[in-house]
Amino acid sequence: MRKIAIVLFSMVSLAACTKQVTQTVNQAFSAIYTLNPNGWTSSDGGLSFSTNLRVPELDQIIQDHGGVIVYLSFNNGSTYEAIPEVFNGIAYGVLHSTGNVTIDLFGINGGTITAPGGTILAKVVLIDARALGP
Repeated sequence: MRKIAIVLFSMVSLAACTKQVTQTVNQAFSAIYTLNPNGWTSSDGGLSFSTNLRVPELDQIIQDHGGVIVYLSFNNGSTYEAIPEVFNGIAYGVLHSTGNVTIDLFGINGGTITAPGGTILAKVVLIDARALGP
């Protein structure tokens, strides 16, 4: 009788166990770009400057449902600051479209500025996502 009770208890215990499978999906990707001083252009006489980064991984799905975050480093990667950002009187912003990220800058006082004279690192983070809803 004792053996039957042990067998029944084991069967009930094992039947209550379920196997869980955890699937890991990479949903965020990043790359670091070097922004050289000669890569900035102005179309308004020095009131603003911009530089364009080719980011082919920024596809239509990310454009429509995901996210793009850009960070700048003015000290060769020791620290990064998320943009939009104001640094030394210059406002940095970002626009993105499929395959492209454009970083722009302008003086906070509205006057003419000069393009950055040193190398800046830009970290572009792409976040993949699905649309919410039905």
